[in-house]
Amino acid sequence: MGKLQSISTKIVISYLAVVISTILVTALAFYPMLIEVLEKRAEIGLEKQAWEISHAILSRQSGLLVNGEYDFPLTIILLGRSVESDFLCLNTQDKIVFSSKPELFSSGLSLSQLAVKLRKEETFDRNKSNIFKSESYLAAEVPIRSSAGLEGTVMTFIAFSTLHALYWEMLLLFFGCFLIALIVALIIAFFLIHYLVRPLRRLEEYAKAVGNRQFDIRLETKSNNELSQLAAALNQMADQLKSHDEGMRRFFRNASHEMKTPLMSINGYAEGIRDGIFTGPEIENAIEIIHKESLRMRNLVENMIDISILEQPHKNYFLPHDLYYIIEECRRTVGGYAMEKKIEILSLVQKNTWVSGDWDQLCSLLINLLSNGIRHAKSFVKVKSQTIDIENKVLITVHDDGAGFNTEDLNHAFEYFYTGVNGGSGLGLPIVKKIVTEHNGQVRIYNSSQGGAIVEVVLWAAKGVS
Repeated sequence: MGKLQSISTKIVISYLAVVISTILVTALAFYPMLIEVLEKRAEIGLEKQAWEISHAILSRQSGLLVNGEYDFPLTIILLGRSVESDFLCLNTQDKIVFSSKPELFSSGLSLSQLAVKLRKEETFDRNKSNIFKSESYLAAEVPIRSSAGLEGTVMTFIAFSTLHALYWEMLLLFFGCFLIALIVALIIAFFLIHYLVRPLRRLEEYAKAVGNRQFDIRLETKSNNELSQLAAALNQMADQLKSHDEGMRRFFRNASHEMKTPLMSINGYAEGIRDGIFTGPEIENAIEIIHKESLRMRNLVENMIDISILEQPHKNYFLPHDLYYIIEECRRTVGGYAMEKKIEILSLVQKNTWVSGDWDQLCSLLINLLSNGIRHAKSFVKVKSQTIDIENKVLITVHDDGAGFNTEDLNHAFEYFYTGVNGGSGLGLPIVKKIVTEHNGQVRIYNSSQGGAIVEVVLWAAKGVS
């Protein structure tokens, strides 16, 4: 059953079905066309033969001949083959003078007395050539005219059964040629299928290798056809899978490390409290550390959940939102953290600054940027916006007055779990990068000439909103 469902078997079966149906349709269309061609060729051949016999008779000085005294053509050419035909030499009273077969067409018999009807009872002009069709015969009749006048006629004829036999002979030849062509085509199809299936088997082996995480295996692309283009695309896919696989390995390795540190701290202080190691004010300090480390773990887990959601395939439904109100909500969210750090958040974003996007994702983006700014700032974090590219895009700038980015920060800030000096979970800027990419925007980081770090985000402006 598996063999019948293979691609090669389906190709052969489809190929045979097309060839056989083509043969049947051609044969059905070939029959009336060949019959018509044979009849037309026979009419021309019979008329030519009759004229040759007529001229031969006139060239004899002795006048009309008798049986056995002639040497006339007894065949006509049909489709390149000689086909036997018969003739009668008739006088002006339609009586047979002589014929090609005297045993069947005796001299002296009238044409109407013959058992076979060579022409119907109809009027015709004896002074020119005529074509007659009866139930069994096709005949041509031409005059024998000398200087003395009409001396008789010559009638040449051939049975329709002879034409049908020639047709079936040609049809068998036709089917024979088709059969030979079919065998040759099947041989060619065998080698063609082998040629096509071989790279497919290589693709199957390659897919299994990639499924086993062997991303360094490559498909050869020697030619420049569709299969080579597919191989190139699969090689590119393997490179991307390798990069993604390495990124995921690094992600989980860093995630386990980042979660292990606060867990060890929480566990150590909890055991100290349980065993009575901490007493008095030390207990309050231990509880505060446990609380802070648990909050750190919560933030880490929330960021990991955000990343996992963003990594999943999904369809975005972007709506117009006023950036002013997004900033205000984010300021309220991080307000407690800013108050604890004694950092002022300044917003220079005006109302009716419309951007297109997802409200929750945009809030997550700005909360991460503001949190990073508060963590590194000395006294303030400033947020401002402006329209660019003929008001098709909105530039959002977050500027803090901290120490700014060092060279390593600028090179690795968007990598998962990269933490610089006084860094957080190492997931804030990667989340920002992912959200900006989801919104078909751009993000870049650099240091201000006046001091501090700057993060610029470019988003598409919402159209048709005022």
